[in-house]
Amino acid sequence: MQTLKKRSRFVFVAIMIFSLIAMYGYVPMVEAANLTSVSDLISDSDLGSVSVTHTITFTTGATLSQDQYMQVIIPSDFSTVATTSVTCADSASTTAYVFGGGAQDWDVRCIADEAIATGSKTIVIAGTENPSTQGAYSIGVNTKTSGDVVIEDATTKVYILSSVSVSATVNAILSFSIATTTPDDSLNGHSFTGTSSPTSIAFGEIDDSQAYLMGHVLSVSTNANDGYKVTIEQDQDLQTAAGATIDPYSTSSPSAWDAPTGDYTDETTWGHWGVTSDDTDDFTADTYQGLDGTTPLTVMEHNGPANGATVGVGTTTVAYELQISALQQAGDYQNTITYICTPTF
Repeated sequence: MQTLKKRSRFVFVAIMIFSLIAMYGYVPMVEAANLTSVSDLISDSDLGSVSVTHTITFTTGATLSQDQYMQVIIPSDFSTVATTSVTCADSASTTAYVFGGGAQDWDVRCIADEAIATGSKTIVIAGTENPSTQGAYSIGVNTKTSGDVVIEDATTKVYILSSVSVSATVNAILSFSIATTTPDDSLNGHSFTGTSSPTSIAFGEIDDSQAYLMGHVLSVSTNANDGYKVTIEQDQDLQTAAGATIDPYSTSSPSAWDAPTGDYTDETTWGHWGVTSDDTDDFTADTYQGLDGTTPLTVMEHNGPANGATVGVGTTTVAYELQISALQQAGDYQNTITYICTPTF
C-alpha cells in the first residue's frame, strides 16, 4: 500500500512537470528581482582603519510586509559590527539585528515591524574596522521574507587600500626693511622736522624753541603663521662724552607728550626724548614712551602673515620726539638703537 502511494505521488509530479513543459516550453524558475542604485560609501578606505562608517543605499521595488527584512552581508574581514551601531532604513518601522562574527560574515538585518513601502533606502553601519589586506570586498544587499527567501538582491563592492600620504614644504619667508621720513611726512598730526636715513636719526643742532620729530617707515613681509614683533633697544641714554644725558620719556607706558619743565633742581626735567608708532596694537594716537636701556619696546606687530604694505599689518611709521629746556647741558649727544624683527612660525 505504501509503495502504491509513492508511485501515485511520483506520477502526479511527472504529470505536473509535463504540463509546465507543454505550457511554457520549459520549466519556469522563480528568481529574485534585482535591487537598483546599490552602493556602499565608506568613510575611510585605508587599511586597518577603525571607526569606519558604511552608508549603504539602494532602491527597493517590492513592498515588505511585517517580519520581512532588509539585509546587508559584510565580509568577516571587517570587524566590530554591532547592533547598536546600525541605523536602519525606515528606522521607526524596523528593528536592527546583527548575526555572525569571527569566521562568519556579518549578517545585518533590519526587520519590518510593519509594512515598508518601496523606494530609496539607507542603512548606516558605524564603528567597523577595515581589513588589513588590500583588495575589493563584496557587500551583499538583499530583501527577504520571514522564511529567508530572497525577494530582491544585489551585490556592491568596496576597495580597501593604503592611504596616500601628501606632503609639501613652504619655505619660511621674512623680509624687514627700514625707509626714511622727510619733512613732507607726518605722524599723529605732527610734521617731521628733518630727513632721516635707514641707518641714522640726525637731529642736528637743537634748542629749546621747539620739539623735534624724526622717524622711520618699517615694513615686514612674512608667511609666519603667528606673525611677528618688531622691538627697539638702545645701548644707553642719549649721552655726551662728559656724561650729560637727555633722559628717556616715561618708560612705564605710552602717554601724551609733555614738554620738559626745566626745573633747575631736577636734572630729569631738563630734556627728554621718546618713541611713538602708528601701530595701534602698541600705541594709542599721539602717545610716547621712553627706552629704558634694558627692556625691548614693541613698536610694531601682527598675529599672522604680513604683506609689507598694509598699515598696521605689514608697515608702520615709528617716530622719535626730542625736546629740551634751556637748562640741558651743552654737548654732542649720541646713542645706538637697534630694531629687532622676530617672526613666530
